[in-house]
Amino acid sequence: MILKDSAPSADFRTFAENLQIELPGLSRREAQIAQYMLLNMDDLSFETGASLAGKVGVSEVTVSRFLRRLGYEGMRGLKRELHKQILNRGLNDKIPTQLDVPRPFTDILKYELDALQDVFRQCASPMWIRLVRAVADADRVYVTGFQTVRGIAEDCARRLALARNDVQFISVHDSMLTEWLVSEEKRENQARECLILIDVVNYAREAPILAKLCKESNRDLIIVSDETCHWAKNYTDLTIHASTRSGLFLESMVAMTAALNLLVHAVAEQDSDALEARMNSWKATAKTLNLF
Repeated sequence: MILKDSAPSADFRTFAENLQIELPGLSRREAQIAQYMLLNMDDLSFETGASLAGKVGVSEVTVSRFLRRLGYEGMRGLKRELHKQILNRGLNDKIPTQLDVPRPFTDILKYELDALQDVFRQCASPMWIRLVRAVADADRVYVTGFQTVRGIAEDCARRLALARNDVQFISVHDSMLTEWLVSEEKRENQARECLILIDVVNYAREAPILAKLCKESNRDLIIVSDETCHWAKNYTDLTIHASTRSGLFLESMVAMTAALNLLVHAVAEQDSDALEARMNSWKATAKTLNLF
């Protein structure tokens, strides 16, 4: 056997090495599948049993039988394992207790690691579950950010749009919230909307105003801010505080970016079947447009 869902995680190289070990004992058709996997390891997370069978030139039943032989329950089981491998790559034996970092950056590294750990702790709280559900269950999600964090807010909106439908970045200054005017009809039909608001010191003047408008219009509100944000709790209990003070010239976005990435991932995991179909459709469109 190569790897089972219950087996310790390994990196892609170990997975490939084990495939190589299994090759001599495989049937001709199974060897074709193994060779395809070895040559297209980075794309396996986008495949389904049917798409893999079509590209290799075997039946979907053969793919399923091969995956069971390796210890996986279909492509979904394989993808879970590959995902765990990415998350755990090197964690057991590649993080030294003393990192060889130039002296000026030693303290900065410590602050950054502490900030990341704190974000992950928040993601283990009951609040996190409600926060993710608010985004996943909304009929429409808006994302906004101001000044120096507008870029990561736009990035969050684009990534979240891969995980679910109806995600839009909004800018109060650019559109004067015309998006909310357009959605009033949906609001009357009890459509559920959610706003993800991202801000750091010095807080944008319009941030708490927008939070207040969101609360008054009965939209779900999520605020992702830094460790000194004192006003977020006035409008919502769905808040993530990511430390930005690490000694850098400008505030650090490491922990805040991690929090947003974790949110996108958690939303994507809410419906794995729908996500798989969505990603296959997106990949097909991207290929048609020759984007990659």
